[in-house]
Amino acid sequence: EQAAIQSATLTQDRLAIALVEEISQGLVTVEQREGSVFVTVGAGGAFPSGSADLTQAANEILSRVAFASMEGDSEVTVTGHTDDVPISDGALFRDNWDLAAARAASVVQSMQATGLVAPGKMKAVSLGETAPLESNATPEGREKNRRIEIEISY
Repeated sequence: EQAAIQSATLTQDRLAIALVEEISQGLVTVEQREGSVFVTVGAGGAFPSGSADLTQAANEILSRVAFASMEGDSEVTVTGHTDDVPISDGALFRDNWDLAAARAASVVQSMQATGLVAPGKMKAVSLGETAPLESNATPEGREKNRRIEIEISY
């Protein structure tokens, strides 16, 4: 357990340096919880509205996250979250579960494309609208709820 905490601390420090600009702009947060590091990327900076296509800036962020998380025994879980606004056009995604799943899968695919994280060490999870950080009653709250969380565990 102590080794996991030390690895997580080292990864958190690496990410704080690698993502200093994005953190200062409020686009990304990095925090350590016991033997894991959590990187949260707001969907506003990662995806166009209603889309699972990563922006160029998001791909660059994910490359740095992949580089910092390439520690031997680390595992990466990417969780997609949405606000509670229903999907209106229904053409690409049936509902917020689908949208969050597609976004999490896009992040995993982007990290895998770097060649730095073994595919068997990653998984994508959708929580849809079920785990909000803020109230969905305001535009600011909905914006905070649209996010991707990347957990790097040791």
